[in-house]
Amino acid sequence: METVYEVIKKQRPIFAKEGTQTVRYEVTDNFLRFWFRYIERNRSLIEIGNFEGLSKIMLDDYPTYSGKTLELYFKQKMQESFSYRAIGSWWEPKGNQNEIDIVGVYLDDKSAVAVEVKQQKKNFKPQLFEEKVKILKTKELNKHTVESLCWDLADM
Repeated sequence: METVYEVIKKQRPIFAKEGTQTVRYEVTDNFLRFWFRYIERNRSLIEIGNFEGLSKIMLDDYPTYSGKTLELYFKQKMQESFSYRAIGSWWEPKGNQNEIDIVGVYLDDKSAVAVEVKQQKKNFKPQLFEEKVKILKTKELNKHTVESLCWDLADM
């Protein structure tokens, strides 16, 4: 599925080595991502005609789903700018809660950007994010100047 059809993609934290076991898989196609998240997973609801239940599940989960889609949108925009040598997400190995939605290392390899993606900026917690960026800077970007940002729908 990964190499022949390119339906799924192996994701590693942005600075992880090729052989690391810190891996996540994601569905690459938007339609299939939606299908597997809502339709296939809730097939029994559809089979018994419980569309109201399906609708509730979808509406409750949609902010999480659309947040990931928004994150992918911003990563694509960063790629299209040709300003970065590396773009990806960053998370610590098992047991740690630190994760940053998008990290971009600029072409100069001296500066970087760490981005938290939110539907609305009011949900952004700057102090918590700065703690995560501090850990990222200590572990991976100690020689870089790192700018911390929050992007939301208004930044599209």
